[in-house]
Amino acid sequence: MSTIKHGRHDLPSVAIALTLASMTLFSVQDSLIKWLADGYWLLQLLFIRSLVIVFATGLFISIKQGRSGFITHRPIDHVLRTSFNFIAFFTYYMAVTQMPLANATSIGMTAPLFLVALSGPLLGEPVGWNRLGILVIGFIGVLIIIQPSTEGLNLEGSLYALGGAFFFAILAIQTRKMAKDENSELMVFYAALAILVVSGGFMIFYWQTPDLTSLLLMTMLGCITLFAQYTIVHAYQYARVHVIAPFEYITVIWAILIGWFVFAEQPETTMYFGAALIILAGIGISLYEKREMLSTSQSRA
Repeated sequence: MSTIKHGRHDLPSVAIALTLASMTLFSVQDSLIKWLADGYWLLQLLFIRSLVIVFATGLFISIKQGRSGFITHRPIDHVLRTSFNFIAFFTYYMAVTQMPLANATSIGMTAPLFLVALSGPLLGEPVGWNRLGILVIGFIGVLIIIQPSTEGLNLEGSLYALGGAFFFAILAIQTRKMAKDENSELMVFYAALAILVVSGGFMIFYWQTPDLTSLLLMTMLGCITLFAQYTIVHAYQYARVHVIAPFEYITVIWAILIGWFVFAEQPETTMYFGAALIILAGIGISLYEKREMLSTSQSRA
């Protein structure tokens, strides 16, 4: 959820490898959240996770830039971004704890679709009928997974998953606005610091002392999240979005496997079909953006 800076676009194999590593780490993160949430409050998990990230990124900024590295000239933008960051992670994690991992992950992968839908009103980027058609396909996939007309409807978990995807898209838009003159480490630091402060306030009343194993897993959660963010940011330095985006959907495969073997969650056939539509829509958006980019560059030549 940090800044995406496009740099060297000549090593797609490195970008793909970093993307696969990052998505694997994010999948492990989700499974740890789901595992630990059975015995601990979600805000406590966010507190420990954020503590690790604040310490690591704060140390990195201090060594690299000293005190001046913590100075920002966009405090209001940071407040907005940290708010979106907290809501996005909290709602998505709530979905992970309340519904099968594969379902939550698949619905969460609609964030790029929300991003395209919101880019018109918030960024002034035209959506167009082609993109709109792809978005409709993706959201049909969501409805198939949610199954709103059946008795098995998990309305609360589905709304949390959709809310998480929506706010991840808002978060991406805010990050894009700030990326021109704010470094990624500082955005990660202040976002984690805000979650640390908010969750820390609740810990005064709801702290539950974890056993050693749980504490180690919570600490590992923070490390995994940090490395997952670090690797995906660097993946975008070696290739463009349309190269990387299709490989991000490996999280759905990991969610199915982890849910099946760790949590004994066997997805329904409708979940596979809905997830396939979401993945196809996401890849379709990526390929369409590639075509638009190529046509723009050719028209300028």
